[in-house]
Amino acid sequence: MFNLSKSKRQSALVIMAILSLFFVSKNAYALTLSPVRMEIRGNPGETVKEKMVLTNESEGTTTYYSSFSNFEASGESGNPSFVDAKNDLGSWMSADNAVTINANSSKTVYFSIKIPSDAEPGGHFAAIFWGLAPNKPGAVSIGARTGLLVLLSVNGDVKENAGLIDFSVKDKKIWHTTLPVSFTYRFKNDGGDRVKPVGKITMHDILYIPEDKINANPSEGNILPSSTRRFDITWVKNPRDQDYVAPSGVFSKFFDEALYEWHNYAFGPYFAKLNLLYGTSGTRITKTVFFFVFPWQLLICLFIIIMIIWWGGKKLIKRYNQHIIRKASIGMNVPTTANHA
Repeated sequence: MFNLSKSKRQSALVIMAILSLFFVSKNAYALTLSPVRMEIRGNPGETVKEKMVLTNESEGTTTYYSSFSNFEASGESGNPSFVDAKNDLGSWMSADNAVTINANSSKTVYFSIKIPSDAEPGGHFAAIFWGLAPNKPGAVSIGARTGLLVLLSVNGDVKENAGLIDFSVKDKKIWHTTLPVSFTYRFKNDGGDRVKPVGKITMHDILYIPEDKINANPSEGNILPSSTRRFDITWVKNPRDQDYVAPSGVFSKFFDEALYEWHNYAFGPYFAKLNLLYGTSGTRITKTVFFFVFPWQLLICLFIIIMIIWWGGKKLIKRYNQHIIRKASIGMNVPTTANHA
């Protein structure tokens, strides 16, 4: 009755694969891996053995099937883009084809990487996936999968060529009424292996005195070869709760913002200095940007409080002086009795 062409059948399979990601239930698939990322070094011709822990969080005994994919950088977000493991690291790895795990139980699974003797020194990147369906070459994988990212560095003479492209306040926004203040920096890697920059962004006040420091790479993200990655970093002292709901009233919203500015107090011009180390030799690079914080709602509240204290203080001092004068006057008018011989 339905005579679909080959291209339409392939499209239908792709649509089924996408829909399965949305409609698979927690009880049908609830697998977690530990760790989720592994960074390994090895020599050409060496076989490296590692392990991972698979945890079945479903209510029934489940069999999971392994598969392998290479990955590369996708844009500047740092997210991996997976490709078929026809060669390179994905084809060097091996593990059990299937693992059965009881409900709410864990199992340690071993895998090995057989590095070819002629492997190119530098970075090689792949993932081990575990899913509910066996992997069949050339077929569309239907169903959810959980993966472990493997970043292998093959020892040898590796070209290093990386550096900072730019560093700025996010969206070039120089003026802020309060924290958070967000920063963006972009890092390019034209070398032969991944690069993981480490360092801090230090906030300096108008006198260039350090006030606060934040981690410049809190996720410990890598920049893969022949790619550029963007890092977004935020400076905030006391962030709002995730379930925070802003007041609806004008005055309540004003004072709520003033209280938030108090808990995240920052005022005046600031210099944010990015200080990074990267590469095997620990190359250092620094860059500084300027921004200004003016918490006007908090300043209005503080001004009102200061005026009340100043006005009330004047009144108290005036009353105190009047009280002293009255007491002095009464003391001067008290008659004294003289004794005569």
